Amino acid sequence: MLLNALTNYLQNQPGPSELKNSAAEATTPISDVEKASTDNSLGLYEVSNRAVMVSAVAAEFNISELPPEQLEAFQNRLEEFGLIDRVGISALSLVHTARRDIEDGDNTINAKAIVDKAYQASAEPGTSYSQRQQIQQLHTLFSNIDSARPH
Repeated sequence: MLLNALTNYLQNQPGPSELKNSAAEATTPISDVEKASTDNSLGLYEVSNRAVMVSAVAAEFNISELPPEQLEAFQNRLEEFGLIDRVGISALSLVHTARRDIEDGDNTINAKAIVDKAYQASAEPGTSYSQRQQIQQLHTLFSNIDSARPH
């Protein structure tokens, strides 16, 4: 259902000819833009594809209470939407290894807290540049997913 909504959204994006028309509109004098912006008829804000994909993942998975059996599906969804690459998958191993540390009574993983803790630890001396970069990218992605989560 969610994938259908995303596909529908992406199919309804403007085509190349419509982009040329909007480029011509972008060259209007500043006074026209100021006048039009008061009634917001130009629609100056457009949601990026990445924001839509992050919102879709956030609607499907709660990274603060992620069941261990959903980790693989979560990773697959991130890869499918192009939100994570080979470097990000390597950093995501932090969350996968956290499954071993789950206590018997607890059946969820707080992936956001794990990544936040790793992000803080990566700021300390002794962390390699590549590790720091991996964690920073994953931290940014998880922060975006968490902020897009409907509360």
